[in-house]
This record gives sequence, structure tokens and C-alpha cells, in this order.
Amino acid sequence: MLRPPLKQIARRAADWRCPNCGRGRLFRGVFRMLLVCPECGLSYFPEQGYYVGAMIINYVATTAGVVTIFLLSLLFKDFTTLSTNSKILLWMVFAITLSLLLMRHAYSFWLGL
Repeated sequence: MLRPPLKQIARRAADWRCPNCGRGRLFRGVFRMLLVCPECGLSYFPEQGYYVGAMIINYVATTAGVVTIFLLSLLFKDFTTLSTNSKILLWMVFAITLSLLLMRHAYSFWLGL
């Protein structure tokens, strides 16, 4: 099996398509991956624990996003009168939401690599 060029793999990963054929979809639902490509039969789960790397990519991207936005928010005057606990809760909700939004991208790019 020939490996497609990296640019093509990145494009397929951004579209959540099979890294091998580019036609099969990766996800059945919002968070559920298919076991194999419906078009070419490529296994999306080559071994147990395969997606630990994708989880690390997701964690690093989420952490970088939250820390960057937090540091940028320090440049502005505190325009809110929320308590510290409320601010922490808002940051936690933002971090969890960002992590869930990036999950599909991280899994797709990890499978493509």
C-alpha cells in the first residue's frame, strides 16, 4: 500500500475522511468512530491504545488555547464583577468545551499521521 503525500493526508484529516482512500468517513456520530473505513476497509483501530497520541495532541492544543486566551485576558482591565470561583468555573467550562470541539480533529490527524 502506497502512502499518500503529507499534504493530501492533512487535507483528508481536516475533512474527517479516511487517510488511505479519502472517501470513507471516520465518525458515525458526534464522538463515535467507525471501526473500519466503509470504502477501502482500513482499520481505524490498528491496536489497543492507539489513540493515546491523539489524546496528548488534544490536551496540548486545549492547554495552549486556554493559557493563551487567559494571558491575553490579563492585558485588559477586569471588566467583570464575578467572584473568583465563578471565573474559575467559566474557565473550566471553556476548557472542557474546547477539548470536546478539538477531539475529532485530534483523532483524525493522529490517524492520518
